[in-house]
Amino acid sequence: MKLLRFLNFNVHSINRMYANNREILKLTSMCREIRDVSKKTKLLEYINQMLPAESRIRLPSLITGDGIDNLLSWIEVKISPPIYGLATP
Repeated sequence: MKLLRFLNFNVHSINRMYANNREILKLTSMCREIRDVSKKTKLLEYINQMLPAESRIRLPSLITGDGIDNLLSWIEVKISPPIYGLATP
């Protein structure tokens, strides 16, 4: 019975993690569409706070729109599920 509760807890935890990742991916695509760098920076800071502590980025004080787009790409790669079969030997 304890094992069943443990497995049930882990399934809910994993589902929340995937839901959070989907939300982050949605926010990153929204952030790419914003042209104003200050608004983009604020949304990037919000996205960064949603990341797990070990994956958070130390954001520079001065950043350009291209720099934000590069960081968004890095975030997408880190939280997207792996695609198997694409690795070269």
